Amino acid sequence: MSAAIGIAKMIDRNRLQRSALAGLAAAGFLLLPLCLPTAAQAKVAATVDSTARIQALLDNPVNGVVNLPSGTFTIRPALRLQQAETIVGHNTTLTVAASSGDYAAVLQGASPGTDLSGLSITGVTFDQNAAANPITNVQALYHGQPRFVILVSKGTGISITNDKFLNTNNVDTVVTGSATGQATISGNQFTGVSTPWHDHSSVYTSGTGTTISGNTFSGSYDVTAIEVHGDQATVTGNKISGYDRAINVVCDDTTFSKNIVTGAIGPVDLWSIVAPGLHDVSVTGNTLGQDLVGWARHFKSLGLSMPSAPATQQVFRDVTSTYPFVRITVSGNRG
Repeated sequence: MSAAIGIAKMIDRNRLQRSALAGLAAAGFLLLPLCLPTAAQAKVAATVDSTARIQALLDNPVNGVVNLPSGTFTIRPALRLQQAETIVGHNTTLTVAASSGDYAAVLQGASPGTDLSGLSITGVTFDQNAAANPITNVQALYHGQPRFVILVSKGTGISITNDKFLNTNNVDTVVTGSATGQATISGNQFTGVSTPWHDHSSVYTSGTGTTISGNTFSGSYDVTAIEVHGDQATVTGNKISGYDRAINVVCDDTTFSKNIVTGAIGPVDLWSIVAPGLHDVSVTGNTLGQDLVGWARHFKSLGLSMPSAPATQQVFRDVTSTYPFVRITVSGNRG
């Protein structure tokens, strides 16, 4: 991702303050008029602004657990966490309100210094509602308004599992910062677009000991599915289609194995931009399918040229790398 370093710095500078939400009951979800039939309740929930109700639940976990109610809830992209908690969706869809414009993240800590160690999010559908929130200024995305869905800047033992991230259009969808460790991002589904064409990673991690496994990434001529920085990343068993690159590897001690990639240009980009150099990376046992013809048509429609070699190889060393490559293993991969 060409803007990776700038994005990481921008995350550290970001100082959004949590909005005041006073006077809301812990059982805010009961505000829905239960006298209505179930179908009618669902229609109400999908059209009214439920941000305050969802925020009230996040602010008041019960024994550390927040059980989100069933239904589709329209929210503004301003949900904030004061503490780590277990967030469980029960057929819950959180849909970003139309005309929300640009923003930092749908869900993040109350501040970049908020320690979210132990945070777990499972069973929640995040609908970024891209059609009703078109990007009008790409440059704004790289100046503090990247439209992340989940941003965890600090904490260990983070778990984001069995969630859905639908109709996305952003710089990155799930982001874990350099002050995170032992994050698990598994069993999730990612779909979205990059319109207008812009830099993107569906999962962007900068911590230590990250596991990214068993996810399904379905892009529509998107840039990158996964980008890993930091140290000790394990990326296994993911299904990735419709992305220029399956992964940008900037992380030492990384294993990328048993992933199935289809429709890429250059599936694996090894990128050495941190001293003393990218080291101990293993790319083994993957299916690395390419669609150079399809991508050529797409780039032509955008008035752009296809990348040149080596970026059209299955596994390549990025020509913008400024440091050596040490102990890189590439074996047992097929097209």
